[in-house]
Amino acid sequence: MLAVSYAAVAAQSSIRRGFASIRRQPALPLAEITWRWCFAVAACLLAVVSVLEYLSAIPISWREQLLVQSGEPLLALAAVAHALQASAVRLAAGMIVAGTAIAVLWIFSAALGRLITLSALLPETRGTSRSLLGLSFLRAGLFLAAVLAAVGALILAASAGPVGDAALGVVLAAILLAAIWLVWALLNWLLSLAAIFAIRDQEDTFGAVSAAVDFVRGAFGDVVLTSLPFGLLHYIALAAVVAAGLLVFDLTIGVSFAAAWALVAIVLAYFAYVDFLYITRLAAYLALAGASGESAVAPEPARPAPQDALPESPPLPDAANGGAPLFQP
Repeated sequence: MLAVSYAAVAAQSSIRRGFASIRRQPALPLAEITWRWCFAVAACLLAVVSVLEYLSAIPISWREQLLVQSGEPLLALAAVAHALQASAVRLAAGMIVAGTAIAVLWIFSAALGRLITLSALLPETRGTSRSLLGLSFLRAGLFLAAVLAAVGALILAASAGPVGDAALGVVLAAILLAAIWLVWALLNWLLSLAAIFAIRDQEDTFGAVSAAVDFVRGAFGDVVLTSLPFGLLHYIALAAVVAAGLLVFDLTIGVSFAAAWALVAIVLAYFAYVDFLYITRLAAYLALAGASGESAVAPEPARPAPQDALPESPPLPDAANGGAPLFQP
């Protein structure tokens, strides 16, 4: 019981110090939002350009043009499917090239953004981007592994069960996908936490991961209690955004299409809020770990040693042994 109470006190203190760090440096959330949104815009532009280049390079024969211009939906879809099937190799190559470019962009953007934010939180340290680049590379590789594992899980679920009965396949796919993305979320969180030790302790990539594992093992309850409020705030905001998005979508369909701008504003506000929570949680973890390498968790007071039996009283003097008698007449 004492351990739980001390963990709660330490988590509450780290959360307060995290919010205090953001209040002292209000530019930190702006920096976090800036590098994340710049990466998102660049990745979207790269994806759009890749799709447009692929569509412009699809060879279309005169027969397929006639089928598209025939006015029959089924014939037009058959012509489009035939044209896409003929360029499947080009599509795969384009996806690989675009995915690799986006991954490289993410690695450098994440390393630079985290270096800037952690350097602001730890002004007395001079971190390097080499270990952060390694951590970003591991996170990108972990995401690729999760995607490949998810594809494999879908293929496995599709082949499971008797033909014509999709219930078993759907259940198996749901279980496998939930397990895969849960493991990905936990490992990705651990790698993002390791960035603190890469900057604070000047650790290399694997040394920072090892330090993060030791930190979580040594203060597991404190880390969980520190993470829990941010997770609750995140999912409450997500539920509010979903409810507001459904309402705005209904207004867009039934009243005016101009209401779609409100949906865009809601989504952007949600992403900005999530980025604010992310950098605040990182500051709370840093306060919990201690800015100087010493844990900020209050140590549990030492319990008093159990008292043994009372010491034996000295023997009473005995007249037979030369001592004075206890009672004299």
